[in-house]
Amino acid sequence: MNDAWSIMDIVILVCGVYALYAAYVLKTKGKIIKTFLVFKETDVNTCKDLGAYAASMAPKLSTLAGVMILYGVVSLINTYVVSIMSLYWVMMVALIGTLIWYGIQTRNAMKKYF
Repeated sequence: MNDAWSIMDIVILVCGVYALYAAYVLKTKGKIIKTFLVFKETDVNTCKDLGAYAASMAPKLSTLAGVMILYGVVSLINTYVVSIMSLYWVMMVALIGTLIWYGIQTRNAMKKYF
């Protein structure tokens, strides 16, 4: 069971790094990477105001990425280095809360810009 959780922690960590990359690309190049920023069936070419969308969503995606990376690191440290269960549970709650918040923000941005 521990190995399955470790794999999940690594996946979350890698997804956090990819989300950080997606936020960077959105902010610097104005290019939407569909994985984190829009729903699957959305045509990114129909964005009403890409600049405003990028300004709105890049910081939010960076926040999600940071929390995912922190969670992954804390969880792996908790599993393999030293038991820090209190911090692990705080990060678990923070990750779940951030995912819910980001989902709401994405839905609102989709309504506004697409």
